[in-house]
Amino acid sequence: MTGRAGFSVVEAMVATALAGVAVAALAGAAAVATASLRLARDTGTALALGSERLEALRVGPRTDGDDAWTAPDGTVFARQWRATGGRGRPAAFSARVGWRRRAIDLRTEAIP
Repeated sequence: MTGRAGFSVVEAMVATALAGVAVAALAGAAAVATASLRLARDTGTALALGSERLEALRVGPRTDGDDAWTAPDGTVFARQWRATGGRGRPAAFSARVGWRRRAIDLRTEAIP
């Protein structure tokens, strides 16, 4: 009796198909992970920009305004802020930072 060596064509095709499914699943997972990391980075940047503006309003001139900041990757963060109250009552500060189709709103108060 002679032994059989190697793979049949059917076995090779099944192995190739399984490998293709595995690679496609890994590519999909990598895309989701990349998007999640980008969102986390951008949210952290927006939070830092908003917090910085609120702290500046607490100590500096309390005027409304807006500006924009561009990240090294080209993402533009538009920032708007507003100060109300004061003069014997708590001052309220708000900052909104928007980028792409997302935004965060931050609010705080300060006693005059």
